[in-house]
Amino acid sequence: MVYSLNLGARVRYRQGVIVDGEPRPPRRVAPGAARREGAARQAGLRSQNLALVVAQVAAAGTISRADVAAATGLTRATVSSLVEPLIAARLLEWAPAPSSSGSVGRPASPVRLASATRVGLGLEIGANHLCASVVDLRGERLAFREVRGDLAAGAPTASLASAVELARVTLAAARAAHPGLALLGVTLAVPGIVRRGVVLDAPRLGWLDVDAAAVLREVDPDVAVTIGNEASLAALAESHARPASTFLYISGGVGVGGAHVVDGVVQGGVHGFASELGHVVVDPDGPDCRCGATGCLEQYAGAQAVARLAPHEVGRALGIALASAINVLDVAAVVVGGGLGEALPGLRPALVAELETRVLAHPWAPVDVSAAAVRDYPGLHGAALAPVLAALADPEPLLAAGAR
Repeated sequence: MVYSLNLGARVRYRQGVIVDGEPRPPRRVAPGAARREGAARQAGLRSQNLALVVAQVAAAGTISRADVAAATGLTRATVSSLVEPLIAARLLEWAPAPSSSGSVGRPASPVRLASATRVGLGLEIGANHLCASVVDLRGERLAFREVRGDLAAGAPTASLASAVELARVTLAAARAAHPGLALLGVTLAVPGIVRRGVVLDAPRLGWLDVDAAAVLREVDPDVAVTIGNEASLAALAESHARPASTFLYISGGVGVGGAHVVDGVVQGGVHGFASELGHVVVDPDGPDCRCGATGCLEQYAGAQAVARLAPHEVGRALGIALASAINVLDVAAVVVGGGLGEALPGLRPALVAELETRVLAHPWAPVDVSAAAVRDYPGLHGAALAPVLAALADPEPLLAAGAR
């Protein structure tokens, strides 16, 4: 994922006036306050510049400091002063110098995201599986484990205890292959509604008001633990594969989930419950849904429905639901993941026909429909990526830890 920071125009200050902005009246400044404010502004600018350098390196893959300076507008000296601590903190590493092209002078020293140094740990609990994955700063998977079984049959505490054990085993396997790994954070993906580490409702698991974060802190008390909706995390993984893009994501498995991504950022809504596409009503007179309503998309595009209905029926229901969302959100692309993505060739004709009929702006702005690029455990991959992407977006806190 590409993180962009708009630093705006350079602003020069003198007492009481912003020279390159709106004038402000003079104000009295307590002794030492101006010095503290100046230091705070300087620290904030350094933090932004660190994130800007890391974003440029992540976008380029391998890049010289001179090219980072040219792309960001920072001076070469500033870039060098930022790269050194990022390397010490094991966020960046030196890359092999390109072979000589006959140019005169010292060859550039390229940098890239560090490999197998700092990692994110992702977990996913579904109705019939529990899995764990460790990924590094480049998004490369270093370890993976999966356990199959009926996770909905037991108590949530038992499932979470199993998740803790699987997390430890998977992290140990990654560290055995790559000694010195530092864990950035743990994220759990669940098929349900989540807020502040609590799974409010996950019907497929039979969970209500489960404080999953409290249990998962046992994996490592020193790192942050996050709980996220499975589809939203799958969309995060997809956005990493489609840098800075905007799209509507829909995923089908046992249930149907979705997410809205704008410029690479998953939109959670006011409460974090946004884009529950599985519960967009396709037919008010349709079958009862587990949510208590009738005729929800999940009753036409969930795994059981896909196995029972003809492809044109599933595609039509998808088209009706997606058209409603597109008319509200005005997106130009729909990405279809999970089992629905695999079935997309058969669903496409009916789906596209509904979009052409129901999307108001379709004659002027047709919607692109494509299968997801991330097909291998997308929710799990997004969960593992979440702490990695958070660290890359704000690397400043890690610099204090140095090479640990």
